[in-house]
Amino acid sequence: EFGLFSVALLAADSGSTRIIVDTAGDGDCTNNCPVLPLADYVSRNGGFAGINGGYFCPLDYASCQGKINTFDTLVMNSRAKTIFNRAQNERTSPVPLLVVNGGQMTFYEQTSQWGIDQGQGGALANHPILVRGGRAVVTESLADEKQRQRGLKGFIAKKGGQIFIGHVFAASVGEDAKVLEVLGMDDALNLDGGGSGALWAGGYKVGPGRQLPVAIIFKH
Repeated sequence: EFGLFSVALLAADSGSTRIIVDTAGDGDCTNNCPVLPLADYVSRNGGFAGINGGYFCPLDYASCQGKINTFDTLVMNSRAKTIFNRAQNERTSPVPLLVVNGGQMTFYEQTSQWGIDQGQGGALANHPILVRGGRAVVTESLADEKQRQRGLKGFIAKKGGQIFIGHVFAASVGEDAKVLEVLGMDDALNLDGGGSGALWAGGYKVGPGRQLPVAIIFKH
């Protein structure tokens, strides 16, 4: 109906998998922030798979000079329960938020709806939500210019008792959402892609892409 798309994805059982949100740095950073390759994140957490996190400002973007490798959305690191960018996001941010606890994922329509519960296992805000209740909820009119362009699009999703990370190739964010709907996902959140896209499972299946300030890891 809307074309054929290639997908690289990894599925895991939510009952036996722990989802980890990890950061290269230990606190808020305004320029030249710490980054790591995705494989290093997986290794240091003893994980079996991983994917890049949300949007950030990479070294090779001219518009990012003076704020290299920064990100401005809320993240809670699973290791130290450190909360990044809390002040500007806690009460007013409209950016969707994923909260993880063990292998469970809770999606919030807006970061400001979450009460900052540091007893949870980690959190990552990014946009947009792709699928909600089994239906694609993104239209091209709601996406920004880069999201409307076809390219590598990352996601984290759940379907019944399974959790998924992966990338859709050569898709717009609207097409990405439709692919995940066709795959039967219950809920899904967009992650970064393009030159930052990476998926690791016993080796790089996508990427390695850029070094990352934030990554998501699956661990047994």
